[in-house]
Amino acid sequence: MNELISYILVVTVLTIMPGADSMIVMKNTLVYQKSAGRMTVLGILAGHFVWIVISVLGLAVIITNSPALFNIIKYMGAAYLIYIGVKSFMAKTFVSASSLDYAAGEKTKSDGLRTSYMNGFISNILNPKVLIFYITILPQFVGQDTNVSGVVQLVILALIMLVISMSWFLVVVETVNYMKRWLHKPGFQNLLGKGAGIIIILFGIRTALS
Repeated sequence: MNELISYILVVTVLTIMPGADSMIVMKNTLVYQKSAGRMTVLGILAGHFVWIVISVLGLAVIITNSPALFNIIKYMGAAYLIYIGVKSFMAKTFVSASSLDYAAGEKTKSDGLRTSYMNGFISNILNPKVLIFYITILPQFVGQDTNVSGVVQLVILALIMLVISMSWFLVVVETVNYMKRWLHKPGFQNLLGKGAGIIIILFGIRTALS
């Protein structure tokens, strides 16, 4: 039980730490509406699910032990984050007034939902730190003195992580959606757009250099 509590605490801290996933969730919630933010969260969770399958099959170890393959994933992820960050930084208007008015309703354009989902999925699946989590942190909490197999324990721990991640990111979506009232101010929009772009670019650079 103590190991489980320790694991939950570690995962919670890692989840709430600012990262690229959080910034993309915030950006898509602002650009579209909270349904797009939720789709981004769904994309992130789908990426985690892929990594869970890879870990269970043992392929994650192979990827980690292959510097070339690991670097491909790392640099592709870094390039993708920098691309999103540059787009946000260069945009003259972070969120148009018409988009804000449209976002007040319950519908969002399907292309916005698809884009948001793919943003979350690609960002997560190309994040080498997610791979490192499944290789270095998760196995530490798999107990040996138990009748439950290691694979079952791994899946349970991964599902706990998914629940924590989903809960946190949904809180982020609701919080950011509430902040939209400030986005009618052009100065705040410009500052937020460029700030978000710079932060995402920095995360991309840090990913490439790590």
